[in-house]
Amino acid sequence: MIFARSATRARRRAGFNMLEVTISTLLVGVLLTGAMTTAGALIRRHGLRAQDDVKMGLAHDLLCEVNQTFFSDPDNTHTTLGPEFGEAEDTRRKFDDVDDYDGWTESVIQDKLGNPAEGFAGFQRSVQVVYARLSDPALDSSVPTDLKRITVRVVGPDQQTATLTGLRSRRGAADLIPGVQSTYVRGVQIRLEAQQASHPLRSGSRLLNQVSVGTDP
Repeated sequence: MIFARSATRARRRAGFNMLEVTISTLLVGVLLTGAMTTAGALIRRHGLRAQDDVKMGLAHDLLCEVNQTFFSDPDNTHTTLGPEFGEAEDTRRKFDDVDDYDGWTESVIQDKLGNPAEGFAGFQRSVQVVYARLSDPALDSSVPTDLKRITVRVVGPDQQTATLTGLRSRRGAADLIPGVQSTYVRGVQIRLEAQQASHPLRSGSRLLNQVSVGTDP
């Protein structure tokens, strides 16, 4: 009888152990599922934030390129926005003034010479240039003014748009034309790439130094 009672207690204890293991497994599964869901959301958020940084970098890169050109075409006095005859093609290499970029779109990111930029699959860029009111640059002007508003939009693989806006005045230092034929630096474009980086960093700036013409270098 003593042996039989001990065996019964052992079987009951074994049953309780199995129940505890089952409950513990369910709890761990629930906690693990919650942790995986949270981790997935954080990873997605980080990926979207990374895309936002890339989009703003691409927008800044193109806006700097636009600002390195003249306010208006140096060979033409017409006020119509858009590229002049002979400048419109598949690349931007002939664009020499700000409004040449009006309406420019690209589904493959490329530099001004038309060379594709690696690492930006799924990104698209577009440019809009309008005359802005001198009294309120945020408003469009229906007539030509001495101020142009440049808007660069970049759409990423997430189909979200990043927008960067800049203003360009007619009488900036970069629009001074030397009295004699000269070659000088109007701007600088920078491309920085690390082996471990998913996207190369692209930036640039137009130089606001005043061009001097004379015999001294």
